[in-house]
Amino acid sequence: MDVQGAFDTVMRNRLVLRLREQGWPNHLARWAGSFMGGRSARVRYQDTVTPSSPLQCGLPQGSPVSPILFLLYTEPIYRLGNPQGRFGYADDTAILSIGDTVEETSIMASSSIDEMVRWGAANGVSFDPKKTEVMHFSRSKLRTTPAVRHGDVEKHPEAALRWLGIWLDSRLSFRIHVEKWAAKAKAVAYHLRGLTNTIHGPLPSAVRSAVKACVEPVLLHGSEAWYPGKTRPRWTQPMKDLPSVISISYRE
Repeated sequence: MDVQGAFDTVMRNRLVLRLREQGWPNHLARWAGSFMGGRSARVRYQDTVTPSSPLQCGLPQGSPVSPILFLLYTEPIYRLGNPQGRFGYADDTAILSIGDTVEETSIMASSSIDEMVRWGAANGVSFDPKKTEVMHFSRSKLRTTPAVRHGDVEKHPEAALRWLGIWLDSRLSFRIHVEKWAAKAKAVAYHLRGLTNTIHGPLPSAVRSAVKACVEPVLLHGSEAWYPGKTRPRWTQPMKDLPSVISISYRE
């Protein structure tokens, strides 16, 4: 789920109250209120500029403190329902529902979304249904894939989705993730290969440094999430392209 508008939704008095409820020092809560107060904005279109209008809410874009205050403002989201099934980064929120059947987890997820939408309505925060994505995780093949409701919208499960740069599939095989990032790394490797030949080109040591700086980080992106270690031989197939990407980079 994605917070619509993010910084623009923060209400000044509600933020000050939230900081006090969270136990922050009173002078810090007052500073946050002062930080949001006395602001105005104008709209410019081509040669036309509107008069200045006072802002009733919203954190300023570009300030390093705005993301921190936004996270503190939306912190109650992660205490709704089952906190162990709530995850978030910046304005992206994920809900994990665990049950015996997908029908059960679909009902649980719909209920959790409804709870978040109600909280948002009371705090001036809205969630964009268009950006809400659903996936059922199961070790066995699913006969049915029920939808999850976000307000009046039915969200049907995706075959694969990306969250925080990690591609997920219904069986958590991470095969799609490995394939996509291996393809990106291979494209970079071919570019490096085009810079080298037997007559002209950078020194082997320079190519090696370029591979470590430009190819390996792409190739191993998110490996902390999916790499199972050396005790899982079934992973030799999804990882078959990884050595070839490295060899392409060094090949003359």
